[in-house]
Amino acid sequence: MVLTELERAERPRLAFLHRALCGVREAGQRLGVFSGSFNPPTIAHVRMCEIAQTRLELQEVLLLLAIVNVDKRQFDFALEERVAMMKAIAQKRLSWSAALCRHGRFVEKVQAVSEAYPKGTEVWFIVGYDTLVRLFEPRFYPDLPRMEALARFFGLARLAVFPRADHSEATVHNFLQRKEAAPFADRITVLPTEPSLQWVSSTLVRQKWREGEPISELVPPEVAAFLQEFNRGG
Repeated sequence: MVLTELERAERPRLAFLHRALCGVREAGQRLGVFSGSFNPPTIAHVRMCEIAQTRLELQEVLLLLAIVNVDKRQFDFALEERVAMMKAIAQKRLSWSAALCRHGRFVEKVQAVSEAYPKGTEVWFIVGYDTLVRLFEPRFYPDLPRMEALARFFGLARLAVFPRADHSEATVHNFLQRKEAAPFADRITVLPTEPSLQWVSSTLVRQKWREGEPISELVPPEVAAFLQEFNRGG
């Protein structure tokens, strides 16, 4: 029912699957948004959100899955399965929510988030370095001026960026000096390197899972339990 309503929506909007028991309730509070494909969720995803929540003093973390992904077309897990894993993670945490959005671009996601929360909420999108780079790529803006879209996004949100793999904090800062990124650098915060982000990925989890290797150290307990039941069902 939620998916049907979302597919009909012309304007970007959120469809909540779970609302935080202790979250953003009034203007001025801080919301962290982690948007991903959750194919499947990993401990790196969770650690990014946990670190950002502590460092930025976020009252709430929103796990957001876009049912239309602008950069990926095929997934090992069906949408319903990815939704179930994402929702299970949020339900175990008092200040975390989970929602779906039909639109996949960040400029559209931020519009949906802003309309779903109190006016004046300080919105932080939590991303890795690879996502930061994609945000500025011209190919994602075929129908509107890129800088105009970026200005719209950064007018409503900030970015919290984690270095990834072989991309150090210095690499991130160097990127922020580029012509297209410099106008928005004051809206972007670089967070410390998190060790688990250097080697854990959804791709690695899928590979090990298909080969029957242990993955309990790579995914949150809720996801490990889901995958165990998934195997039994298969």
